[in-house]
Amino acid sequence: MGTSLTLFKLYGIEMRVHWSFLLIVAYYAFIYSGSGANPLSGAAYGVLMILLLFLCVTLHELGHALVAKYYKINVPNITLLPIGGVANLERMPDKPMQEFLIAIAGPLVNIVLAAVLAPFAGLALVSAMNNGELANNTAAVWRFAQTPGLANLVVSLAALNLLLALFNLLPAFPMDGGRILRALLAMAIPYVQATRTAVLVGRLMAGLFALWGIMGGGVFLLLIAFFVYVGGGAELEAVESRAVLKHIHAEDALTPSAVSLYSSERVSRAVDLVMSSYQTDYPVLDLSSRFIGVLTRARLIQALRDAGPESRIVDVMLPADDVPTASPRETLDKLWERMMQRGTRVVAVKDGPEFLGLITLDDISEVFQVIGAKQQGAGGNRPPGDAAKADPSVRGAVDA
Repeated sequence: MGTSLTLFKLYGIEMRVHWSFLLIVAYYAFIYSGSGANPLSGAAYGVLMILLLFLCVTLHELGHALVAKYYKINVPNITLLPIGGVANLERMPDKPMQEFLIAIAGPLVNIVLAAVLAPFAGLALVSAMNNGELANNTAAVWRFAQTPGLANLVVSLAALNLLLALFNLLPAFPMDGGRILRALLAMAIPYVQATRTAVLVGRLMAGLFALWGIMGGGVFLLLIAFFVYVGGGAELEAVESRAVLKHIHAEDALTPSAVSLYSSERVSRAVDLVMSSYQTDYPVLDLSSRFIGVLTRARLIQALRDAGPESRIVDVMLPADDVPTASPRETLDKLWERMMQRGTRVVAVKDGPEFLGLITLDDISEVFQVIGAKQQGAGGNRPPGDAAKADPSVRGAVDA
């Protein structure tokens, strides 16, 4: 999503469009260029058509986002892609009913839009039939909806909103229907088991989408099948990771033998430690042993490049004010989620003013591997450092 352009903000949510969105605009301009009075007018109609359709997709995503914000879940942005939209939630809902309401909000928006447009679309169809422009059959109505014209556009948008709602309600996790299925299952069985079941159903649906795409449904169905398959697996890994980590407290993940650096030391001291141990992130203390910062692996490498090994640690460290803190009794699942939201790999664990130590993503990954292997058998899960690349707090794959 790094190549997305922010268009504007609405309700505190950045509305973004990915550069690849231009591909679908160009595609619609091309396929409609032969439909109008001339190629230019046909292409313009195609562009108008796709922009209005994605306005409906944006409203769909806003439906998800506003319900999420009602439950105090921050939504930093909504991004439009050629195959739909993505509403990014900073965390998943705490309760199955919340997830159910967030997931169903998007399709309900499309149903409302279809209902609003339906009377006008009905009038347009009746008028066309009375004028002899339209035969009374489904194929003729579909061709009418694909023909440039104001009445045709209304009919097309009404039909497409209804199709969007129905398609997104299919149980293809992590699409809306799959999330609704997971939420309903989670009301009766454990959350991890509900997720596994929803992912299995989603992968079956992804297979059907792929088959449909190969049989003539188009490349977009193949892309959706890919996102459903990969996105579902990534979220399952994240859910399994949280299930393991929620029983472990921050104080239990501290490394007793971790080495600290002092503000008066040189970067060369950290280089010596890195070469002789597995530790890569170091708390920095002043002469009174007060925690004042962290020398992370990234800052160490940057310091060696820019200033050399004789530069002072105090000049290149990450200041303590910029390091997130956690209490000793905070569970690792909450801590990991917060680290992903903040985009940091280190957290300082403090008991009041007393500094107890650092926890890094590497520490959490190691704890997960050991505890996960003990609980479920070695190799049963991937470490949270891997799963977090795809999730851990982003809602859903793509809403088509």
